[in-house]
Amino acid sequence: MSKRYFRNVSFDDARPVRSASDLRAFSHPLRLRLMEVLDTDGPLTATEAAARVGTTPSNASFHLRLLARHGFVEEAPGGTGRRRPWRRVERPITVDGDTLDEESRLELRALLEVMLARHRDNVLGWARNRSSYSPDWRDAAGETYAVAHLTAAELSQLNEQLEAALATVVDKPPRPGTVPVAITLSTLPTHNATHVEPEQEQS
Repeated sequence: MSKRYFRNVSFDDARPVRSASDLRAFSHPLRLRLMEVLDTDGPLTATEAAARVGTTPSNASFHLRLLARHGFVEEAPGGTGRRRPWRRVERPITVDGDTLDEESRLELRALLEVMLARHRDNVLGWARNRSSYSPDWRDAAGETYAVAHLTAAELSQLNEQLEAALATVVDKPPRPGTVPVAITLSTLPTHNATHVEPEQEQS
């Protein structure tokens, strides 16, 4: 998994997530969807969020309260009576696999599976609905896959460049003519780098 889960602030204020319980709270498919809709449409009440993710208000409320206990969402100002809007906590999340214990690493794998399933849903949803978008949007959207031969230092530099490019757009608020765009990055070796043999000198 990428060490960083983007939010609309600088990585300098990132929250490291290490505990198995925090990762478990984050790796539930419905809770991930709730966090997404709070990102794109929030603040939302449990009833409003439930309508967007296809569950009941009571179920959405349960999961929102659980996310709040782990510091991923919070109540937004302006609630009155039973109308309690929720919002994402304005802080990005980072996960460094090298600092996790075995239980947390298992939960991280579960989170990876949930995020990959969500990415698959986004890609298939675009394929189903592509014709409903204007030609400008159909030309602008896309999937890119490439394989490059890189050293670890070069890969680290590439990630810094990609993160810098994303940082220029993730801060932008919703504006007329914009829609939420899912951006997923993976820069992963296709083989275990420790098994790569050094180049032999020619005799």
